[in-house]
Amino acid sequence: MSRLLGGSASPIGWSVQYIHASPDSVLDAVRKVHTEVELRVSPPRPYPEVLENLVPFEAPWARELVMRCGNWTAYLNNFVNGGDLTGIGPAIARDLDVRCVVAEHSPRHGPGHEGTQLWVMGPQGEPPLIYERTLSAVAADGRWKWYESGCPLPFEDLSRYTARRIRDRLDRALLTRYLQELGIPAEDDDAYGHGVVVQQLVRWPRRTVSLADANRELNR
Repeated sequence: MSRLLGGSASPIGWSVQYIHASPDSVLDAVRKVHTEVELRVSPPRPYPEVLENLVPFEAPWARELVMRCGNWTAYLNNFVNGGDLTGIGPAIARDLDVRCVVAEHSPRHGPGHEGTQLWVMGPQGEPPLIYERTLSAVAADGRWKWYESGCPLPFEDLSRYTARRIRDRLDRALLTRYLQELGIPAEDDDAYGHGVVVQQLVRWPRRTVSLADANRELNR
């Protein structure tokens, strides 16, 4: 099991956005998004040590991590609860005219929250949000819900989606298998390169959560 998507780095990296472009292109795009904010860009740091630069968690988030993952670029941010699933990755992909895959696996935390999601977006998707396919098995306060939209991808195991228990329809193993089919070696820690952290130097009020506090929330 890799460190991300509910792996050993938890709760860092519960949510990861993969963009089919080079890290330099994605980093330039991140800078352009934040033209009105002063930024501090770190020197490259090896994975997995660079993950430490995402804590403490914040709401709203103010730190972003960009790093290679095979032929894709992984984008993470330091929003509370493992990252913001609706971060800027899809907007960057639209500007670059490339595919973006949003993946999330959050183990049980708080009062019965957990879930696994896969969103595939790309130039062939439905405008304006260019979604190609979405799968979502999520629980809030212990109540599970299942969502899917778009045409099934050729490699999907459709028989899984008829499982009586929603949590069994899409789990971490199936998520990482689908990512591999899309060409994203998310489960291979050796596929991740050095990462660069972009820090927004802002003064607005925000909530911060230490890694220790986040782990206590996860394990209570």
